[in-house]
Amino acid sequence: MPAAPSLPVPVLFVLTDLRVGGMERKVAEIVQKTDPGRVRPVVVCLKEPGALAPEVEAAGVRLYSGLLKRKTDIAVLWRLRRIIKEEGIQVVCTIGDGGDRMFWGRLAGKLSGVRGIVSTLHSTRNPQGGSILDRPNRWLAGITDAFVAVAQGAARYLVEEEGFPRGKVVVIYNGVDLERYHGGGRLEARAALGLPADAPVVCHVAAFRVEKAHDVLLRAAEIVVREVPETRFLMVGDGPERPRIEQLRQEMGLDEAVWTLGRRSDIPELLAAADLSVLCSYAMVETFPNSVLEAMASRRPVVCTDVGSIDEQVVEGANGYLIPEGDHEALADRILRLVKDPARAVQMGKEARRTVEGRFSAERMVGDREELFLSLAKGAGIPSRLYWDSPPRIA
Repeated sequence: MPAAPSLPVPVLFVLTDLRVGGMERKVAEIVQKTDPGRVRPVVVCLKEPGALAPEVEAAGVRLYSGLLKRKTDIAVLWRLRRIIKEEGIQVVCTIGDGGDRMFWGRLAGKLSGVRGIVSTLHSTRNPQGGSILDRPNRWLAGITDAFVAVAQGAARYLVEEEGFPRGKVVVIYNGVDLERYHGGGRLEARAALGLPADAPVVCHVAAFRVEKAHDVLLRAAEIVVREVPETRFLMVGDGPERPRIEQLRQEMGLDEAVWTLGRRSDIPELLAAADLSVLCSYAMVETFPNSVLEAMASRRPVVCTDVGSIDEQVVEGANGYLIPEGDHEALADRILRLVKDPARAVQMGKEARRTVEGRFSAERMVGDREELFLSLAKGAGIPSRLYWDSPPRIA
């Protein structure tokens, strides 16, 4: 057995790009918050760098991009191996479900003789149906030391439905920056947006895609506004469904009550302006959504469809409500409960913050990953407490 590596352990994160997305932002956060005395992160974007790349580089993290010229560009193996050698990489961690980053990253790691190969899978199901992994990526299961799921339910699905090796699946929950998402400055945030100081405000952060069910939210908003006309809904995000949803909003007479704000970088301020947050997506797209954690950290109760592993975030009636997918009447009912009882909303928001502080902080997320990387680099395998069927870790 080779001697244990000295600290910090160089870790190569391989993903497609650093576009503005939940998974990509989480990677950017992890590499910036990693303890430089324990782990030295290096990032590879196989394609273009993406909008988050300057933020990562400004934090002093080495970043490479443009390694994959086309789908069948086998020379990417040589490029990855050169980076692994030059950077002294000891652990390779691929980010994302299937695809080129998972295949080429793991294969390059194996051919380079790194001490550990990790794959983080942010989804549980393929929206198009079938397995989340293509056949070439399944062939490499044997060379992978750990598959990281972002929730217990996601890990259970990978093992029991997808057939992943039970002894290689671990859980490291997503976390949220508690300093950035704190929920303070409500009146200032409302003034900046032009919102009335005393109006009930509901925030919804999601890309405008069919599976995010913006039409369900509009039907719920119609009911809510009928009972409490001063209520305002903030739809934050962009995407192909936006023109259709804006047309539907107009047809329903909700132009004044429902605001579409587009893609925004000031999510903490938007959540601060709100009284509660909702997410009404269908099951095929949600695993452990960051938007729910961000709202909870901001001391806002949440109303969510009971899909994916959201029930590991939301405790029914304590820090939020869970509803069936597609049920706009149930969504409207829960929103109205909170709108009509501000004291309840505030209390549930405080409980939401406590939940995140205890289980879903960014510090815990980063620390768990560091522990996994260091253990693999030492040849000690996976820390037992991270296994998917370990008891839930509650602070």
